[in-house]
Amino acid sequence: MAAMLSTSAMLPSFIFSSSRISITPVTTTASVQRFRTKMLSSVTQTERTIVLGFGGVGVDLLATVATFPNPDDKIRSTSLKVQGGGNAGNALTCAARLGLNARLISKVANDAQGRGILEELKADGVDVSFFEVSEEGNSPFTYVIVDDQTKTRTCIHTPGWPPMIPDELSGSSLLSALAGVKLVYFDVRLPETALVVAHETLASLHFSIYQLIKILFLLSPVQANRRKIPILIDAERPREGLDDLLNLSDYVVCSAKLPQACCYC
Repeated sequence: MAAMLSTSAMLPSFIFSSSRISITPVTTTASVQRFRTKMLSSVTQTERTIVLGFGGVGVDLLATVATFPNPDDKIRSTSLKVQGGGNAGNALTCAARLGLNARLISKVANDAQGRGILEELKADGVDVSFFEVSEEGNSPFTYVIVDDQTKTRTCIHTPGWPPMIPDELSGSSLLSALAGVKLVYFDVRLPETALVVAHETLASLHFSIYQLIKILFLLSPVQANRRKIPILIDAERPREGLDDLLNLSDYVVCSAKLPQACCYC
């Protein structure tokens, strides 16, 4: 853990103060802003469909190289970009840019990466008011090696720490996040918060997302009729908790290799 925190401590100064390499910072470009303004011009705030996402966010450091290095090689990148990432962050950013009212639940640390993630999401119109922000630890980040020859990318991910736990998301906050929502998106990150069924009753106001979904969809037909919110699962690859969420899903988006890997075919 000490090594992880040390790496995180060095990363912000590299991202924001390096003068030796051209870096594309975490920002929303003018063209994106114009596109988003155009998309929103035909709908009012009250008409915009509300979608809620739960999952991973992060900072991506994308280094493009002419060819992928061999072990123990030293090579130079041809370009370097630093931008927001994470499946849930990407998906909700797309939703916001398309004119939807996007809300996102996730967790970052109060470090340079975390503040940059929140600023970029807010600039794109994503509601980050339900985020958990840790005063200690590190926000997630990923080194991405883009091979210009094979047109492939290799990702080296460092998870955020400490991870989000169910007690950090109160029942009252979750109900507020779900108010008016027409679709809920999961990327199967933060599985302990997404899947742990709390031992408290509904009246305790401290239960996990999984327990709330189970209550709304499986245990009470009356509540299910009131809150039949479709669930979309981004099944990138086999992860802890994937099967449980698939059993509750209405829609699933997956990679070409996932069915074979999980023996769903």
